[in-house]
Amino acid sequence: MDQIHLISLIFIIAFLIQVYFHFKYFFTFVFNPNQSSTENHKKEAVSVIICAHNELENLKQNLALFLNQEFDDYEVILVNDRSDDGSKDWLISQSESHPHLKYIHIEKTPKNFNSKKYALTKGIEFAKNDIILLSDADCQPASKYWVDRMSQSFTKSASIVLGASLYKKRKGLLNQFIRFETLQTALLYLSFAFKNEAYMGIGRNMAYRKSFFLANGGFKELSSILGGDDDLWVNRHTNKENTSICTDSKSLTFSIPEYKWSSFFKQKKRHLSVGKYYKFKDKLKLGIFHFSQTLLWILFILGLVLGSPTDCLILSFLILMYIVGQYVVFYKLSINFGIKYAHYNLPVLEILFILYYWIWGIYASLTKHLKWK
Repeated sequence: MDQIHLISLIFIIAFLIQVYFHFKYFFTFVFNPNQSSTENHKKEAVSVIICAHNELENLKQNLALFLNQEFDDYEVILVNDRSDDGSKDWLISQSESHPHLKYIHIEKTPKNFNSKKYALTKGIEFAKNDIILLSDADCQPASKYWVDRMSQSFTKSASIVLGASLYKKRKGLLNQFIRFETLQTALLYLSFAFKNEAYMGIGRNMAYRKSFFLANGGFKELSSILGGDDDLWVNRHTNKENTSICTDSKSLTFSIPEYKWSSFFKQKKRHLSVGKYYKFKDKLKLGIFHFSQTLLWILFILGLVLGSPTDCLILSFLILMYIVGQYVVFYKLSINFGIKYAHYNLPVLEILFILYYWIWGIYASLTKHLKWK
């Protein structure tokens, strides 16, 4: 077999793998009218928990949106983690006019316990309700029905609810890339969870039962690992029966994206570093997806350079089919989320993502010394 035929064969295999993921997971997910696993049942009380370290400006901008939800019985617990920016005094003043706002002040984190996980643990222990709904100080609920939609997604068997958290639109290539990376991540973990194969969640918008958290030892197994309080915790404890999703447009949260590439890479290094701790089956499945996606573009470019006109025509037709599939998936996902997303440069963003994923992902997995804040 000559070189171009080998390239074409491997390209076709990579293409078929991507087709498999699109039809089994992505199309099924985005075109299903009942993505959120909601049930008609009595509303349960909710404890919203937000951890903050020197987040006074974000709290001033966003906390009111959490405190003014259309929900009868809920509390907002703000865990003020070692802040020295005036957050403590401001929270005390806010609690006077918002009786459902509770706060905890943490002065010191115990040794061998990650600060973020310790703050979350104290907040969960302090919560009076069984449903724990998590977000961050730099997040904004998409609507005043955020608590309602997320809490209603608990089924009789579900102890974990995965939501979606996106980034606000700004000008520039970095913002386009951040929004693409976030959408692709959401597409993967939500579509897999929709097929009862959940592997992660996003701490900016997810919920679980306090009783389930405590019964499984909390963050005991993960206490010394930076990050993983959301994705790795879900990876350890999810199964086919206990996890549901909520993709209602009113259930989203939005964050302000980074303005500098350096800040973005620093943030993502922390997130990517825990992937090596995933279950083997999840690492294998994600590895196959990303590796076949990478091969598709590398071999397409090589085929154009080395192939005959006929080879180039075949490869171009298949890559065009793939791109059309991507456009359809991202367009429908955007509609489902109720957002406007520019799709004109998806191939460019995907190629940038492939470079970022392999270079920065490998670097992050080899990095040992990381800090939360």
